[in-house]
Order: sequence, then structure tokens, then C-alpha cells
Amino acid sequence: MWLKEWQQVSAHFPLQQREDWPLAGAAQQGILLRLDSIGQQEVAHVGVRLHRLRSLPGAWYLQVPKLGVGIPEWAVQATMLALRELAARWWRVARVRIELCLLGNPDMLAEFEREAKKQGYSVVPPLEYEHTLVVPLPETADQALIQFHRSVFKNTRKLERAGHAIRPITDQRYFDRLAALYAETMSRTGARVDTPDMVAVIRSAAQRPDRYHLLGLFHKGDDNPESLMAFRWCGRAGCYAFDLLAASTRLVDESGQIPMMPAIMLDMFGWARELGATHFDFGGVVLDGDLQGSAVAGISRFKMQFGGNVARVGSDLLLEPRLGWRILDRAQRIVRRRIEN
Repeated sequence: MWLKEWQQVSAHFPLQQREDWPLAGAAQQGILLRLDSIGQQEVAHVGVRLHRLRSLPGAWYLQVPKLGVGIPEWAVQATMLALRELAARWWRVARVRIELCLLGNPDMLAEFEREAKKQGYSVVPPLEYEHTLVVPLPETADQALIQFHRSVFKNTRKLERAGHAIRPITDQRYFDRLAALYAETMSRTGARVDTPDMVAVIRSAAQRPDRYHLLGLFHKGDDNPESLMAFRWCGRAGCYAFDLLAASTRLVDESGQIPMMPAIMLDMFGWARELGATHFDFGGVVLDGDLQGSAVAGISRFKMQFGGNVARVGSDLLLEPRLGWRILDRAQRIVRRRIEN
């Protein structure tokens, strides 16, 4: 297994392994690795993000998000070797981070961690969430009735009776409304995050419908941007589909607030299933013991309406190939701590 070739590219192409690459922004650069398996005559492509470290002027940081889902097993080890090779060529590379994502396969995760240590990587806790909810996608309506909570179907029927409609979004005229809904949702959760590039979100769904899907719920079926009440953006890689972005406003009738996301998810599951996905990765969840008092407890409860199993996502592999950058980084940390104290 070895690095066939690499190409530096702009951010607007789908990551081969599974990630929200369209949101990276036009200014951010990436690397596309083409990997060959010796003897097996297979080829795999892996997208790598290229960052410039603020803490170390002139230094680069290579990051591979969520490696392991949607690519062959041999390509995971090949990526480790390829990035170590690139880091050895480029003196500017101060840090390499590979986010292993091997859902429900602890034995294989342990095997890759052992191999990574042999290659000089350190195994560290994930930067993002450690646990995710993996939902098997039902093949029939009867299976869905058994697996999903009854409130999912109750709320879906209520929306249908009221005349609200769920439709794909591929038109750029909705980008302002998507941003407004996202800002409203973040204000409710108390999170402070930058608004994603909604133009890139819509573009991904329009140009790569086999990889990305953007669904919106429209009040009374009206297609004006102001009638968009909720949206969800998801992706797919191989047999896994995954959650990327969601937001909504409040929808209230005489009986009270009506949840909109369950109906959107039923349509999203159908899209993923038609393209060959067998499981849906809902992203981070709070474990039962941590639900009380958590700001995102409601989001975790919503996800768990669809059944599935909580799985450990994986681990991160960290490589700092050059002694000079390591010494400079530690020296700067010592100086900052002394200034803060």
C-alpha cells in the first residue's frame, strides 16, 4: 500500500471518506490523496484538510476527518503511511491528525491503533464527540413501526393533515433563510458558532445528490423562502449516511408546538436507503448518565426516538514529525502560561 499521487485542491469537492467538506470554504485548501493497494489493484481517494497553525507562524497542520467509513480497510493504514511520507517531505508540516471513525468495530480500531503506534503516531482522545448513535435503516414500513417511537409517526401525520410539505432544497434563493434558521437554533441552545456557508450546503445537494441531501419543511406547502420552517442536511458514504446540519423555528397550532424534525428524518432515511445505505450515524449524543443538566439533552432524546445503538466513534492519531516545531510549540506554551499567571 503506497501513495500513488497527491493533488492540492480547493475545498469544494466531496470528501471521499465522509465529512462536511463543502463547508470548508473557498479560502481553505486541501489535499486529495490517491492510494493504491499493491497486489489488489484497488484505488482509494482520501481528502485531507490543510491548515496553517496560528500558534506556530509558518507551520502547517494536516487533518483527516472521520477516516474509516466509506473507504476500504486497507486505505486506512495506507493513509497513515502516506501522511507520514508527506510530512517527511514538507518541512513546514508540524502536526498530522487522523480522526479514526470505525463504528461498532472495536477490534479493528484496536488493530489500527497498534499499527499507528508502530509508525510513530500517538493515540489521543477525539477532538469532537466520543460517542454517536448508529441507527439501522429499516427495510420495510413494518420494521420502522417496530423500531421507531410512535411519536415519530404521530407528529408526521399531524404535519401532513395541516398541509405542511417536505421538499428537497437545491435553489440558492433559500440561503438567507437557512442562515436565519441556523442562527435562531443556535441562540436557543446557547452555542456560539459561526454560521456555515449555506451557499456551499445548497450547492452540494444540487451537484452531488448521491452524496448530499438537503430537505426542508415548508409551511402549508408554500415554496417562498419565508415559509421554510426547518431543514436538515445529511451526507452518505458507502453503506453509511450521516447527519451534518439542522435548524428550525417554532411551529405551533392550537394543540401546542409541533415537532418537525421526525418527519424530515423519515424522508431522509428513505433517501439514504434508496442509495444503498444500511445505517445512519446521528452524530454525537449524551450518554444516559449525563443527560440531566446537559444543554443538548433534548437533541439526544430526539435522536434516540429512532432506536439504534450508542457506539464509540473512534480515536485520534497524532504525529508531530519535527523536533524543531515541537520545541518551539512547547516554548510558546510555557511563555503564554507565565504571561497568564
